[in-house]
Amino acid sequence: MKGPRSRFSRRHLLALCTFLVPLAVLAYLGQSELQRRGTQVEAAVEREALQFVQSAVRAIDQHLDRELPRLADAAQALLVSRGPVRTPLALRAAGDSPLLDIVLLDQQNALVWPSPPPATASLPLSGDQQPRGEDNTIATALRSADLLITRGDLETAQTVLRDLIAKFEEANLPGRGGRRDLDEAEVTARFRIATVLRKLGDHDSARREFERVRSAVIGNNRRYDYDTRALGILAESAIAMMEPPEERIALLRTIAESGRDSYAADGLLTAVAQRLAETIAFDDPFFDETQALLREAYQRAQSRVFAGDYELLLKESLRRRLRQGSLGAAGDGEEPPVSLVSTLDSTTILFWVRPATADEREQLRCARVGMRFDLEQMLAPILHTFLGGDSTFVLSVHDSEGVPLVPAPVEVPEGFTPPVLEVRGLSLRAFPSNTERRMAETAAEARTRTYLLLALFVTALGGALWLWRSVSREAELANLKVDLVSRVSHELKTPLALIRMYGETLGMGRARDSDQAMHFGGIIARESERLTALIQRILDFSRQQAGTLSYEAEEIDLGELLRAVTEAYSPHLEARGATLIDDLPLGIHVTVDANACESAIVNLLENAAKYGPEDAADHEIELVLRRRDGMAVVEVRDRGRGIPPGEEDHIFDGFYRATNSGEVRGAGLGLSLVRHFATAHGGTIDAQRRADGGSVFRLQLPLSAPAGAPTEPVAAATVARSPSRRQP
Repeated sequence: MKGPRSRFSRRHLLALCTFLVPLAVLAYLGQSELQRRGTQVEAAVEREALQFVQSAVRAIDQHLDRELPRLADAAQALLVSRGPVRTPLALRAAGDSPLLDIVLLDQQNALVWPSPPPATASLPLSGDQQPRGEDNTIATALRSADLLITRGDLETAQTVLRDLIAKFEEANLPGRGGRRDLDEAEVTARFRIATVLRKLGDHDSARREFERVRSAVIGNNRRYDYDTRALGILAESAIAMMEPPEERIALLRTIAESGRDSYAADGLLTAVAQRLAETIAFDDPFFDETQALLREAYQRAQSRVFAGDYELLLKESLRRRLRQGSLGAAGDGEEPPVSLVSTLDSTTILFWVRPATADEREQLRCARVGMRFDLEQMLAPILHTFLGGDSTFVLSVHDSEGVPLVPAPVEVPEGFTPPVLEVRGLSLRAFPSNTERRMAETAAEARTRTYLLLALFVTALGGALWLWRSVSREAELANLKVDLVSRVSHELKTPLALIRMYGETLGMGRARDSDQAMHFGGIIARESERLTALIQRILDFSRQQAGTLSYEAEEIDLGELLRAVTEAYSPHLEARGATLIDDLPLGIHVTVDANACESAIVNLLENAAKYGPEDAADHEIELVLRRRDGMAVVEVRDRGRGIPPGEEDHIFDGFYRATNSGEVRGAGLGLSLVRHFATAHGGTIDAQRRADGGSVFRLQLPLSAPAGAPTEPVAAATVARSPSRRQP
């Protein structure tokens, strides 16, 4: 028979629902209110962010409307007199001007100045193939000369190059005017030998060879390849290095004024200009002029780089914008300025194009003037006010292709969508300035909602559990009362009936003789003892359930106590056909209530005797005491019916009886009292099935060594006795 179950009536379920429904409604209303307030806060933040972006758009628009005409007028006043190279330099020298370059365009938006840098890439034509025949011999000779120069064998290199030049002279005789054009290979050979002669100290011969290279390349209509033209610039710079400072400054001025743009790449021209400027000492009267020309050379190279970007990236966009502007222009036919925003080489620029003035058309031969501004520098005064300070938001700025001029914050609050507005080809977005605070506020709102729901859930769960426990306890107590009355009535019926029957027999004098009278008296005494034990168990169980069952602990020798129990209880076991075998050494001390401990052992022995084998007249019960891991272990072993699988723990529940108990009488209270005794004294009780039949009940109690007692167990000869076997 299993333990009592909780039974609920409709009244209990109604009370539970009455408790939970208001809490559920309160949770729903609280969650709705928090969500509503959160939505209002988010809407307010979005409105503030939109207003912030709108103010930034107005500020940028007004700033560009004010600054672009001012900068354009300042550049226009200088452009005709200073030219497109010196004008940006003059404006930057006068102040912190964002003007980077000026380019001149014709009516079709093609570059008038500067010319874009020449392409150095070559197609895989015959010039890229391996030379053959005579060309192969020339190439081999040039490579040999280069190797000799690298090794420092200048004399041998000179000999190789002179032999090669002699072959060129024999194969290419002068024309009618006495002038002989040099091909690329001869130009290369003469430049090499000039370099060797200069290293050998023969400056006059070196100068003559450099002159031959310069006159062959510079100013000649012949279309030399790119490397050969570069040799002409290098030869010209070598000659200038041999001349007075005026000649070097003249060449530097020619480079700065784009006189050599078609001969070499900007990097080479800039390097040559830098080298020429370094030869002018700080105290030289030409030093200031040299530095100014060097700055112009850098500006020219920078403008040429932008010219290449313009041809590749901006030209078509400008044409489209001009067509759109012409469609929307006023009836007076005046062409409005056009602006483009782009990011070139990690710099965001504003390319502003206006129609050329009459003087510019006449003297500079252009139809439009394009000015490249550093947009970040131009907008710095405005963006500074929107990127820091006490503002709630910060601004991010991107160009039309999404390249950031001012990047967005790394961390953006979850769920925040920044407003986006366009101005002058820029995309502006607003983000919370203090992202950590915004994220903390969002997390705090989420935590508040979570805490509210958790508090309501815990309250509801606690109330439900309390109500469930109360109802369950009430139902359990009711079941216990019913079960107790039923069990006690059943248990009391048989002994009372026997006592009444034999008492009436003796009272009426119907005993045949004194022996029969003694037998009837023994039955009455045995049943009276059974009633007394049953009533005591019921009283103990009642105190246990009420929490008033207490123990008076004292230190005892558990072996002595168990020996006394076996001496007193062996006759009862023998009367039931059980033989008790004990192994109880002395010297094992525990601190327990002696009477309660005796009752617990008696309950275990009685349980073993009660559930003996069904088909055996007698059986053995073992009572063993051991010391193990700081515990006193008492084992009661039997060969009885055993414990059904899965019921090893349930048999210690109140009123629980194993499914194989059959017709054996009992209320199911003894083992429950044993567990209560073990737990109250810091011990344990467990039951195990034996493989070959029967069961083992193991009671463990903490040891308490008596004062002055040895730590090791005393000798077996003094504390242990041989297992006794009492016959029934």
